[in-house]
Amino acid sequence: MKDQAVKLDDEQMRRFICDGVLVLDSIVAPEVHQHIFDKIQWNQAHEFNMGNNTLPRIAELQQVLDAPVIHGALQSLLGDDYILHPHRALHTSEPLEEAERNLQIEGHEHGPPMGEGSNSNSSWHQDGQIPMSRARYHVPRMAMIFYFPQDTPIARGPTRVIPGTHLQPYLRKSDFPYAFVAEDIKAGTCLLVAYDIAHAALSNCTNENRYMLKFQFMRISNPREPSWNGGQSSWQTPQVKLGRFDHRQAWSFIWDWLRGASHPNVVASAKEIEAWISTLNTVDQEERLDAIYRLARAGKDAVQPLCESLLQHAGLEREFTCEYHIDEDGAYIPVGDPNERRWNDVAYTLQDESYALGAMGELAVQSLVQLLKHDDPWIKINAAFVLGEIGPAAEESVPELITLLHHELHQVVRAALDAMSGIGTNIQVALPRIRELLTVDNLDWQKPMGNRRGETGVRFNALYALLCSDISITEIEDLLVCCLDDVNGYVRAMALEALTRPESGEDRDGLVRALDYLKTHCWDDTLANDVRVF
Repeated sequence: MKDQAVKLDDEQMRRFICDGVLVLDSIVAPEVHQHIFDKIQWNQAHEFNMGNNTLPRIAELQQVLDAPVIHGALQSLLGDDYILHPHRALHTSEPLEEAERNLQIEGHEHGPPMGEGSNSNSSWHQDGQIPMSRARYHVPRMAMIFYFPQDTPIARGPTRVIPGTHLQPYLRKSDFPYAFVAEDIKAGTCLLVAYDIAHAALSNCTNENRYMLKFQFMRISNPREPSWNGGQSSWQTPQVKLGRFDHRQAWSFIWDWLRGASHPNVVASAKEIEAWISTLNTVDQEERLDAIYRLARAGKDAVQPLCESLLQHAGLEREFTCEYHIDEDGAYIPVGDPNERRWNDVAYTLQDESYALGAMGELAVQSLVQLLKHDDPWIKINAAFVLGEIGPAAEESVPELITLLHHELHQVVRAALDAMSGIGTNIQVALPRIRELLTVDNLDWQKPMGNRRGETGVRFNALYALLCSDISITEIEDLLVCCLDDVNGYVRAMALEALTRPESGEDRDGLVRALDYLKTHCWDDTLANDVRVF
């Protein structure tokens, strides 16, 4: 089925860039969705939440992910070689007690009541990264599929989103009234959503359970040409969009980035550059995004002012995790100024200067290499992020990024590895240090941070960097096999993903297909192995 991919068209791509959401019919046979639903019901009654084990437990889910419409949409957005992230989740919404069901639900509510036994979060939120924090990107490097195996009218509580919020560093109450709730979702419906979009569950006021399965996907190569049906013309605002914002400067850049086209520069005066910089990192989403991408188009005249502005954030210890408190609706709220950019162990937003420099491209590389040498870790993290956003044109920075791989803070190391993922070329010189990071334990990085460890994030990012690089898999096969013994399942899954990637010129198609099958169908030692119910 994958070979029959149905790609998105220009209008769908434009709508996704603006809204961060598309509603897609997987066009898979109804009996498949019913079988998936029945298996979930049995599992929930007899076992426990499947978590990352959803595909082995319910192998029919792969038919949905491989469906031409779904696979084609993911190729359109993330490139033909995208991968399935090892994190996937079953979200359950159980019915409210009958006496509680007389609710006047409009869809914008923050934290409406959920039935006992539900694990879906009804508070508005942006997802964090699993297994460890990574950056929030403006360009599509990740995406998610929300799949509904059963009919889900509004009364049954579908997952809702706030269109356009995927470009925001955080959410505000003023965003909530602009929620979008897809009406009369039929079994087999998938929401293709931007990774950072605001979303939440909704109260289930029926007699039946509602299930939603979430899958995450990752880009492993930078776009060189459009990967959808279209992309030959310049940006146009879609005929219909759901969001309230007008981010045409950002949208235009993302459109050009996705089709591998250069984004034309525009001459700007020193006064204009100064005015745009003054609006960076502020609370007005339209103003800050407009300024970011106008500065990016201003070219070399804006590089030094942007670097100087970025340096104003040095010495504030922003490389350390921000703290959260839980509000009355169960939502996690950052302590202090929510607009302050800093590291956290969920997902971190960089300074707006960094997004502007990253969109500027090769013109900024030499200045950023100098910023990598700055003493302040937060400046190093921002500079590394920018170089990754610039992509292959920043390959000359790899030797300096390698020095960051020896930094004592795992946050800096993880940012440097992410930068290498974005650059993708000249990574060979980093391979000796990457081997050390994947095979030599660092006790300081193994200290628990909640239920996470810094070393896990380092190793996940290291394997992702190898996946995105031009290094031959055969050259690192021994290293990848070694990683299959890692204590963390996410690390093992990424190593397996790399081992099963086909390489040009190699006759490994049969092996790859066999291993892909086993990744989906290999069962674990849970109760259903001993009870023949299907």
